[in-house]
Amino acid sequence: GASFEEELAAAKIRLAFDRDRTCLAFAYYDALYPLNPASYPAVLEGCSSALNGLVAVANRAESTDAAAFRAGITSAVETLSVAAALDEHLQRVSTDKPFLERLHEMQSWRLTSWKTARDKLSYRRFFEIAGLVGLRVEDPAVFEATHRCVLGLVEAGLVDGLRVDHIDGLADPENYLLRLRERAGAHAHIIVEKILEASEPLPENWPVDGTTGYEFISALADLLSDESSELWSDGHRSATERAVTECKLQVLSHNFNTEVKRLTGLAACLRDDDAPSTDDERMAEAVRRLIAAMPVYRTYLSGRGASERDSQILGEIGSEARAAAPEVGAEIAMIVVRLKSNDGCADRQLAAQFRTRFQQLSGAVMAKAVEDTFFYRRGDYLAANEVGAAADWTPGGVDRFHEKMRERASRSPAGLSATSTHDTKRGEDARARLYAISEAPELWEAAVARWRDMNGVHHQQGADAPEASVEQFLYQSLLGAWPIEPLSDPKDLAFLQERISNFAVKSLREAKLRTSWDSPDEQYEAATTAFLHEMLGWRNREFLDDFEKTAAPFIRAGLINSLSQTLVKLTAPGIPDIYQGSERLDLSLVDPDNRRPVSTRPSLAEVPRQPTISDFQDCKQTLIGLCLNYRQARGRELLANGEYLPLDVHGPAARHAAAFMRRTENELCITVVPRLVLRHVDAGSLSLPAGLWRDTYLLRPQDCKPRRLLNLATGGTVEPQRCIPMAEILRGFPVAFLVPR
Repeated sequence: GASFEEELAAAKIRLAFDRDRTCLAFAYYDALYPLNPASYPAVLEGCSSALNGLVAVANRAESTDAAAFRAGITSAVETLSVAAALDEHLQRVSTDKPFLERLHEMQSWRLTSWKTARDKLSYRRFFEIAGLVGLRVEDPAVFEATHRCVLGLVEAGLVDGLRVDHIDGLADPENYLLRLRERAGAHAHIIVEKILEASEPLPENWPVDGTTGYEFISALADLLSDESSELWSDGHRSATERAVTECKLQVLSHNFNTEVKRLTGLAACLRDDDAPSTDDERMAEAVRRLIAAMPVYRTYLSGRGASERDSQILGEIGSEARAAAPEVGAEIAMIVVRLKSNDGCADRQLAAQFRTRFQQLSGAVMAKAVEDTFFYRRGDYLAANEVGAAADWTPGGVDRFHEKMRERASRSPAGLSATSTHDTKRGEDARARLYAISEAPELWEAAVARWRDMNGVHHQQGADAPEASVEQFLYQSLLGAWPIEPLSDPKDLAFLQERISNFAVKSLREAKLRTSWDSPDEQYEAATTAFLHEMLGWRNREFLDDFEKTAAPFIRAGLINSLSQTLVKLTAPGIPDIYQGSERLDLSLVDPDNRRPVSTRPSLAEVPRQPTISDFQDCKQTLIGLCLNYRQARGRELLANGEYLPLDVHGPAARHAAAFMRRTENELCITVVPRLVLRHVDAGSLSLPAGLWRDTYLLRPQDCKPRRLLNLATGGTVEPQRCIPMAEILRGFPVAFLVPR
């Protein structure tokens, strides 16, 4: 929490015997840090004769025979009297603070404040978390040691599939996956958490079944957002690019400063002998500018060379970096050359290390700068602020959705189709209602202006918090978490208030504008949470009633969107990933809010007829059950390997629906879902009015023989015809899943 000296002075550091690891250790709260055996004699000096056996073992310690040393320690302290004498001695020595300082200097490591990690860290870590030390899994011995348990579970038939977290953090993802596939076997289902940017393919030579499915969430955003909305202004892309670059440079200079320093030192050693000398800061700026220009998480350069794609990326980021920082153009050019090839480099091993660490850092920077900084600053359309989404994303509508699904069917039919995960910024049903804002941005903007006037009185005197941009961000977040039914119990409102307040503090720290995790401005945070406390107070009826009234149509449209995305996930190419609790209503916020306990309920035998919004949870869960049963039985081959065929919808309401067919030689199914329904939802009803679909038809493909179809969601039938009325397909339920009767 602070420096070693400060924590020692506060008596928070002591000596202890770690019985689990059979070693002497420094104890700091519940953490035990093993001492170098060479320092044991100093610790045991002046101990009672009861510990003579332990002293003898300590004096014989040899680094070449660790097993014998540990066995000796275990034997020496196995009696209760010796263990008690050791505890008493360590307690007495722990009061000698000057000795503990000298003992600390004798160790192979140093205990230091976590805040120094960004400047002083000497080891690789998971993102910016100093307590999670990176392992050299590229070393075969390390791979075997760290995978012994999990591969044993696979070999025993207890585990069918493996999920590789943050694949881009590895030194050589391809080699790692080849080794994992070889050891796990051809039948193991292996998926990788790979964040794919727009138009970025999963590397073809990776022996995996697909990704964890964040790109599927982006495809749903295309489907359910209004592509014609005025939210997407002409300057949207360029402004976003500038903001993201600023975020990247900030985390590179602060959060990842120690990694940049390490790369700077390596790069300085790679200069040609006849190259002009340069100072460390110039080289560091070149590293920062190149990583800030990366359009994807990382390249996959290795001793095997650079692919055409990676060479193109390096050329592009080199040009962009030189344009942004011409004063370090020479350093940028040198780094790009060294990344592309080892040719002409005197120390190839050093060049390979630089290339590896550069690529590992670029992925971490993209994640922390975009997902965990920029997405907490941008508050105009939170539905797009999701893991895996491009920062400059704009919706492509139904056409782009179909294009992505066709590609998914051909390239990754066994990848996961995610809608909620432990890492998503908000639950799938919260996101589904936020999509509706794109249909009426002017309505939402007017409401936000109105609420700012109402709640202006709740700003703390003398505190500029929350700012207008933060307030906008919080109102959308509140819409995502607002319950379906009207809030009638002060306890429910208090619980919501607590959730939003905790979320607000995390969001402000992630945004890194006025407060952060390592330098929290508690006064600013307190002013924001106090504002929320007053805003969501039971007596603030003017705002609460207005918010509930304004939110109602967004909530109703969101429930329709939720059922649409649920059915699409269950029937589109890919394997549906159903996160714990999301089979029912999932209005969670980012972790830890999405780690709350969930309660399970049995599914109904069939969906309710003419459902109301209060039936939503039963409708969603029952729809999932029906489709999963179909996938497991009759539709197993169809939904695993069937062709993906977009279907046309014609008529005045064509833009309000999307449909596709999955087809094999002997089987087919059709998915039909509504979209952009904000202005067409009825109060209380979960179904859309039949009048919306007047003169609007679903067209069967010309080469598809008309057959009588059964709607699995309702049990209703659709007669064989070329043009099927949408009102007939969506009669009594908002979505339809049609199979031959």
